[in-house]
Amino acid sequence: MSFASPPTAEEISEAVARQHAYRQAEPQSQEAGEAVAQRIYGDWQVAHAQGREVPDLMSFVRDVAGSESVTREDRGEVRAFWSYMSQPEGAPEPIGHRYLAQACGSSRGFQVLEDTPAGSRLDSYQLWNDHVKDALVRDYGLDREAVQALAPEVWSKVSQRYAEAAQGPVVAFATDVAAFSVLGKDELPRLLAHEQVGKDNIKFPLPAPRHEHLPPEIDALIADDAMRAQVLMEDFDPEKSPKEFAARLGGVDVPERLRESHEAALSRLQLADSYEELNAKPAAPQRAAVNEFLPGVDVRPVARPAAPRGPTPLGHGVLNPAAALTLPPSMPEQQPAGMER
Repeated sequence: MSFASPPTAEEISEAVARQHAYRQAEPQSQEAGEAVAQRIYGDWQVAHAQGREVPDLMSFVRDVAGSESVTREDRGEVRAFWSYMSQPEGAPEPIGHRYLAQACGSSRGFQVLEDTPAGSRLDSYQLWNDHVKDALVRDYGLDREAVQALAPEVWSKVSQRYAEAAQGPVVAFATDVAAFSVLGKDELPRLLAHEQVGKDNIKFPLPAPRHEHLPPEIDALIADDAMRAQVLMEDFDPEKSPKEFAARLGGVDVPERLRESHEAALSRLQLADSYEELNAKPAAPQRAAVNEFLPGVDVRPVARPAAPRGPTPLGHGVLNPAAALTLPPSMPEQQPAGMER
């Protein structure tokens, strides 16, 4: 099994169990939130007594994100990243990709941020939980806006450090990647610029979803791992213009093996003003008229002169089509204005 193989049935079951356990442990009352806030306060007091430069509780939490280890010593070099959730084939319910990463991390020896010393401690502080935030404001006199901003700040910091510590190939448990997510905003940009990672060493164990507003060829192009690491879901938003997607896609670092497909996609996107137009089927070519006098020879339609006024000439205007293939019609002395030759 490759390190980037999709999760097995056993790993999916493990991920579901982890998800249920985590949800049951989340603070769901004022008392539970106060207990977590009290534990954060106690950890800060210990750190302060040890001489760490953490003059207040919030500076202590920032110090955890900025200095504690982002590597678990009993795991290997491959680092797993994740974003959002999906329902893999065979799963009984949608699963947070964090739990799939942790389940595969346990069975395959991956590093997972939430399992490292820094990530595990921050995770236990439940800084996204409303009951915990309320307790920090109410019981410890912290500013509410500052508390609201603390979780995104520290998780952004620790995630950047985690990505920068990569030493080779990584796996990203995600389907589409959003620009505002930690993976899209903080981790992937660093992994793409990383000398030991780059676009060719970012693998996606989960299949890309089908985007119905995109033609299959373009959808297949951005489903390639090297492209998935660079193309965000906002880039091909169906509410935007294909030309906007073309502008973004034109700046992607494209693998040589995808150059031709990439150029074809850009050409199509640049010519369409909407995704309806992009997906419109070309009109079927008109079938050429059959020459009944010369079987197997097609006659191209030609413009016929306007019917003469007055009595119909003898022969009722019938021409020999075979003659039209070889001899030009006799020209009148004066060509009527606007008539095609």
